Amino acid sequence: MPEANIPGFRVTLDGRDLTEAIAPRLISLSVSEKRGGEADQLDLTIHDHDGAMAIPREGARLQVSLGWTSATSDSGLPVGLVDKGSFKVDEADWGGPPDLITIRARSADLTAGYRQRRERRHRDTTIGAIVQQVAGANGLQPHVAPDLASIAVPVLSQDQVSDMALIRRLGRRHDAVAQIRDGRLIFMPIGAGVTPGGREIPAAALTKRDGDKYSFRRVERGKYNKVEARWHSQAGAKRETVSAEVGGPAGGSGGRDRGTRRIRRVYATEAEAREAARAEARRIIRAAAEFEITLAYGRPDLYPERPMTLAGFKPEIDTKSWLIAEVTHSLDSASGLRTRLKLETRS
Repeated sequence: MPEANIPGFRVTLDGRDLTEAIAPRLISLSVSEKRGGEADQLDLTIHDHDGAMAIPREGARLQVSLGWTSATSDSGLPVGLVDKGSFKVDEADWGGPPDLITIRARSADLTAGYRQRRERRHRDTTIGAIVQQVAGANGLQPHVAPDLASIAVPVLSQDQVSDMALIRRLGRRHDAVAQIRDGRLIFMPIGAGVTPGGREIPAAALTKRDGDKYSFRRVERGKYNKVEARWHSQAGAKRETVSAEVGGPAGGSGGRDRGTRRIRRVYATEAEAREAARAEARRIIRAAAEFEITLAYGRPDLYPERPMTLAGFKPEIDTKSWLIAEVTHSLDSASGLRTRLKLETRS
C-alpha cells in the first residue's frame, strides 16, 4: 500500500473513548489556542441522522487529540496524535434537518470560581504573591518567571473583577503570558522561549510550500521608537516621566525619530511606570508586522509562544524572527486536517 497523509483524532467523553462512534459522523472539529488568558476552545459538530447520539450534559469533560496516523516520506509531517487538552462542555445544540449535534467546550482548567467576580484589594505585595494567591484559590499550581515574580505591586484593586480578568490585566501590564495550562497558572514574559519548567522551546520552521494561504502586514504602530510613562512623585508632589526605547530590527527607528508613544495611565511609583514603558516597547516591536498562514497540512504540534522561522516568502518576512500568537487546528471531511497560525515578530 502506498504511503499517504492520513489525519486522525481521538475524543473521549468523561473518560469513555468515543472516537469510533464519532468518526463516521464527524462534520467538523476545531481547537483554538490563545495565550492572552482566554480559554482554549473546542467546537465539534456531528451527524445524528439515526438519533443514536446523546447530547452531552453541561460540564461533561472532553479530551481531544489530533495528528497524523500516517504520512508520506517527503511531507515532513510528524506521525502520531498530539494531546490538545481537556475541555468542559459549555453549550450543546441539537437541531435539523439534517439532525446535527453541535458542541462548544472550553478549557477544563478554567473553573467557575476563576471567572467569578470578586471584591478585594492587593497591597504592598508582588506579582509572584498575587499569582500564588489566585492559583491557590482555584486549585492550581503557580508558575511565575523569577524576573516577574519579584516585581513589587504597591496596590492592585479587584473591584468586581474576576481572577481571570485580574491575571489578564497583570499580563497586559507586564507583557506576560497569563494563562492556565494542565492545572498550572502560568505567568511568564511573552517570547521567553522556555517552558514553565525551564526547558527551551524548539523553533519550528515553515516554508512557502507549506502554506495553502498566507498574508503579511506591516502595522502602523511600528512608527514609534520611544515609549513614555508617567508616575506621581509623592516627595516632589508632581508627575515625573520615564521612557523606554523601542529597539530591534522589527521596531527600530534606524536612527530616525519616529515619534513617542505616551501611556495615558499615571502610575504610583517610578518602578511601575518604567516596567509599563518597557512592556509597551516590547509590544510595539512585536506588533510592527503580522503574518497569517493556513497550512496545507495541519500541524497540531504547533502552539502559542512557540518560536517560528519562515523561508521562501519575501526577504522582510524570512529575515524576521516570529512567534506564534494564536493557533486554530481544524479537521473535517472536506479539507482534512489544517492549521491556521497568527504570527507576530519576536521582540
